[in-house]
Amino acid sequence: MDSPVAVARRTAPSIVFLRSEIPAQHPSAVVLGEERMGTAVAVGPHQVLTAHYLVLGAARLEVAGPEGRGRAVRASTLDHESGLALLSLDGAPLPPVEIAPHPAAPGLPVFLMTCTSERERKGASGHVSTVGPFEAFWEYMLDRAIMTTVINPGLAGAPLFDPDGRLVGIVSLGLAAVARYSLAIPMELFLARREALERGEGPEGARAWLGFYPQGYDGGVVLTGVVPGGPADRAGLARGDLILSVDGAPVSSLRELYRTIWKRAPGESLSLQVLRDSAIRVVEVAAGDRYEFYK
Repeated sequence: MDSPVAVARRTAPSIVFLRSEIPAQHPSAVVLGEERMGTAVAVGPHQVLTAHYLVLGAARLEVAGPEGRGRAVRASTLDHESGLALLSLDGAPLPPVEIAPHPAAPGLPVFLMTCTSERERKGASGHVSTVGPFEAFWEYMLDRAIMTTVINPGLAGAPLFDPDGRLVGIVSLGLAAVARYSLAIPMELFLARREALERGEGPEGARAWLGFYPQGYDGGVVLTGVVPGGPADRAGLARGDLILSVDGAPVSSLRELYRTIWKRAPGESLSLQVLRDSAIRVVEVAAGDRYEFYK
């Protein structure tokens, strides 16, 4: 990549450090902890974008610009479907970055800019290795996740830029696969929901949520756990259950499972056929609303 220094200089003033404090009783605290630190990037003079799990359930949010000056967070809107969060800030305006006009494609040189502390920023360069489907065990799925060869030298929520310093994605996860070291959420998902997020609105037609942790393996899907107090937990699903079908439709992968569940809405009942202790049983689950559960 020929321009990492130029991109770093151009974008550094738009990068902010994020710290959130989450009450111990919040459902996300068990898995994600009560204190989280991350990176966010200005997409408007008083708006920053980051990975949603960094601020999920936060009772207190602190944002600091590159000069270390704090800015109060006026509002935060989470989008569980994309995995993004938009924060509205008080205080001095930030220089917003430009959003790339076209989706990222394999082979694109990219530059990641992240925070390691309130005042320190680090960057790393690489390429987009793959753009394609991604499924995760927390009822999350993307059709066009950006996989890169960049190893993130700092915190999550970091912006991913093209050679012209335009934002193509928000780095959400570190991966262990060869040539797929960082996963970024594509900006087209943000652009599709930007106006609603700015208004603080949730998605139209909320998806059913079961509150479990399924994992795909060898042509099947097994539960590795359930969210305490969530719909699956209340219905009696348990770790080790092998999911055979949902509403009569066979499922053999996470993608099939999620697509079937998301045909339903919160409050509707789903019938899951599971294999447990060598016996097949049917479990009825009343789907929940993830936005309500984690608010």
